[in-house]
Amino acid sequence: MNKNTLKKAVRRVFAALAAIILISLVACVPAQPVEYELPEGYVPEVKGRLKVGARLNVYPNESSRKSVNNWLNAFRNKYPEVTIEANFSLPDDYSALISSKTIGDVYWLSDADCYNFAITQQALMPLDYYIEAFDIDLSNMYSGILNLCVANGRYYFAGATCGNMTFTYNADAMIEAGLLEPGERVANDWTWEDFKRYAEQLKTYDVDGKTLTQVGMGFPLYWTNCFSSFIYAYGGTWSDTVNKKVMLSNENVRKGVNEAISAIDNRWIYPEGVKMSTEMKASYGDVRMNNGCVFVSTNAYTVLTSSVAELYNQKGIAWDVASWPLFPEKASPCGTLGFGVFNYTRNRDAAAALVLSLWTEDGQIALHGQEGGDVPVLKKLGDQDFWHLTREGYRDINFDAFTANYDRYVPGQVNACVPPEVASIIEKGIAEMFDDYCTGKASWVDKLAEIESQCNDTWDAISKEN
Repeated sequence: MNKNTLKKAVRRVFAALAAIILISLVACVPAQPVEYELPEGYVPEVKGRLKVGARLNVYPNESSRKSVNNWLNAFRNKYPEVTIEANFSLPDDYSALISSKTIGDVYWLSDADCYNFAITQQALMPLDYYIEAFDIDLSNMYSGILNLCVANGRYYFAGATCGNMTFTYNADAMIEAGLLEPGERVANDWTWEDFKRYAEQLKTYDVDGKTLTQVGMGFPLYWTNCFSSFIYAYGGTWSDTVNKKVMLSNENVRKGVNEAISAIDNRWIYPEGVKMSTEMKASYGDVRMNNGCVFVSTNAYTVLTSSVAELYNQKGIAWDVASWPLFPEKASPCGTLGFGVFNYTRNRDAAAALVLSLWTEDGQIALHGQEGGDVPVLKKLGDQDFWHLTREGYRDINFDAFTANYDRYVPGQVNACVPPEVASIIEKGIAEMFDDYCTGKASWVDKLAEIESQCNDTWDAISKEN
């Protein structure tokens, strides 16, 4: 081998080694957070690979996954240059996946997760600029649902379900009490005052005249999805994210809480999950959430599709669905489930396109048009029946209740409004407040003030750390 040939061979070896080193270095470069702002007139390039993750406990089988898979397939058909790998085995706790940046490009979350993942963990990419780039029409969205997708003034995930709280009710009991005529149903604009009137007439007693055999409503007051209605009921402003304060001692907040306390005192409701004194417990006899309660809080649409309604069907009881009773101010608790973009995605255009397709008519129909679907978030789809249940026993129920009074929606969960550390104090404290009141241990007014103080101390400490 002559000298020139040898030099060329050496150069090739060094070039190859340099290429290998470069590739290795690029592969080892940690993912970087996405740049949020897009250039004016930016045209997204929707192609490449995406990894989409969802929790196993939310989508445990093929039946529950049909809706998401149908949505993903619709997106693939629209953007054939995008390859999507779906993973339905994510754990309940995303912490390790977020820390290691292995959660994928798009992942499932709820409104209760938004603040935590967006602000605390900085694990969600803001969608504001992509909403404009993809020309997403937000005016057709239920505003209450849309507000749940915001943290610190920015959109961080696409809520895809209209999860407003509803009730099922025993229509036979309402007819027997003379509150409904046969074939009549509870109006979608019924009020809390209507309920109190109903509840007085629905109470029935055992032969002793003291032990209840029926009450107006089964109500898990300890749960903030139900309790939250009362803190909004009279215009109470219970949190201030600007000044980072909780104001549960607000006069109008207390007025709402007093309504919940009165509902217990008057035995209009059975307070599910609340500890009671021996005397109070005895007064309810065998009444429980699903026994002897005419109205039963059923969370949202997906609960109706499972076991709750079957209890009525098995007993041969005529039943229907009622919207949340209206209070003087906006106070109908709602929630939403959807998907967000991981803040460290390497394919932000395609990831944003996929997530925001949930706010389009095509995306909503694909997601909710079959088994495993839910209630659409677009007003124009609310009065269509493609999302209604059609199996035996469900065809004639009041599906309008699931989208009624959407202009009255408020966040059902407190952790959609305040940092998770503060929210956990409220959730635990409210449960304790009802326990203490119903066992005669403490004043609910004092307990509310105590919760407020703990929340503000914690929020202040969080603010100083940041």
